[in-house]
Amino acid sequence: METLASNLKRLRRLRRMTQSELAERAGLPRATLASMEQPSTNPGIEGAVAVARALGVTVDQLISPPPEDRFTKVPATEISEYRTDDDRFIARRVSPLAETGVDINHVIMLPGCDVRGRPHSHGADEFFYALKGKSQLAIEGELVDVEAGALVQFPGHYAHRYINPSSRRRVEALSVVVSRAPAPRPEPDAR
Repeated sequence: METLASNLKRLRRLRRMTQSELAERAGLPRATLASMEQPSTNPGIEGAVAVARALGVTVDQLISPPPEDRFTKVPATEISEYRTDDDRFIARRVSPLAETGVDINHVIMLPGCDVRGRPHSHGADEFFYALKGKSQLAIEGELVDVEAGALVQFPGHYAHRYINPSSRRRVEALSVVVSRAPAPRPEPDAR
């Protein structure tokens, strides 16, 4: 349990505690604590709970990857952007490293924007959340008004258009497309 060992050592040092001090607080022999700080350790749950309590953290914090491995920062210069030819519709993909199946875009629609949305695969859902302004979605020909703070969810494979009916104000929104993995096909009977 390399993660446990490295987190335990990191958290103990962060609190400026010796192995003996932490072992005493946790009610464990110092040798047990020293063993828990070795990558090859496999401590019991009771020992992990006792050490987590003594450190003032959750067991999850003790066994999860260290903070520097829990996030990825993508500089603005590396975020891809799509623009229509007239620059009235701009979509910045803010999920370039997201797990497969989730696509998040920050959408800006300038006044008079009316652009056809890209259809997504069957089984995908699109969630359109209006941040600023009043927009419209035309979903399968049906017009839906979307004011700031409102959310519209629809099957992503439906034909849709993004519309800013205002002649003066821009619209900002988030478009989140969640694709579901297709259901596994049953194995053929091998009789």
